Amino acid sequence: MSRGDRTAPHHQSIKKIDMPFQVETNAAEKVYDYLEYWGLHRKPFENNTDPDFFYESYDHIEALERLFYIIEEGNMNFGLLTGEIGCGKTITRSVLKERLSPIRYEVIDLENSNLTFNFILLELIQRMSLENFDFHLKDDELYYLLKEFKKLVDIKISQRKKNLVIILDEAQQLTNESIIELKNLTNITFNNQSYITIILMGQPELRSVVKNLPQIDQRVSLRYHLNPLSERDVAGYLSHRLKVSGHADGALFTEKAVQMLSQVTGGIPREMNRICQLSLDRSFSLCLESVNEDVVKSIVMDLQKQDGKIRG
Repeated sequence: MSRGDRTAPHHQSIKKIDMPFQVETNAAEKVYDYLEYWGLHRKPFENNTDPDFFYESYDHIEALERLFYIIEEGNMNFGLLTGEIGCGKTITRSVLKERLSPIRYEVIDLENSNLTFNFILLELIQRMSLENFDFHLKDDELYYLLKEFKKLVDIKISQRKKNLVIILDEAQQLTNESIIELKNLTNITFNNQSYITIILMGQPELRSVVKNLPQIDQRVSLRYHLNPLSERDVAGYLSHRLKVSGHADGALFTEKAVQMLSQVTGGIPREMNRICQLSLDRSFSLCLESVNEDVVKSIVMDLQKQDGKIRG
């Protein structure tokens, strides 16, 4: 039987076929068969930042609401969002950007914070400038960069009655000196009003970095830590991503499979995505009606042999 001859799970009575495939198909046909087989129109577990895939767990909604609050207040200086690798900081950032009105906010999002303050400032200027900024390295470069930045904040932010939101991801990479210099940007005011909010996002060690800088720690008006998903949220997360991808009810993983996923990934979405994508593919190749515990277990064992990164 070729993959093109398959029927969707709800039409079949045989759960597993132990025979090799005789027909080779190209990659596009395989993807089409895979999606059609499961009743999907897109892959549900790719690691992307599409806001449609944002799962509204308690932690993620709480993080968003707190970030919205500090931004809408407009004069609260710094916000801090931390979380383990793969817990959903990046997609939370994407949803935050999407939901902020471009009429009220100018949002500058830096995905890489491993830069000196001068280069961060230059990037901010280039993102805000209507024309190319003529930049030449010189001894007093910081003076001219700050002067240009302040001018742009006045023209593009203050005069237009907007607020500037600067989001720095992977902020644990920032040097102490850069964080202190960023603090100085929040001192820029026009008519005694601040127009700049800085959001630092990063891994858990960012909390210690900030704590050890009292002049920064005192400026952080709001902080939140994203935790891994609970087992209940793991089930909701899987269902949500499957429904967004076109599945009728989002129920493709058995209850025991969900329990195992929660256990071996610790509720970290990025690790779940990896296992779920491979589990769907293997269940498809076996002509199963759903993804069961045995399939998930086999994928986990394969991954442990390859890199040992998945918890057992």
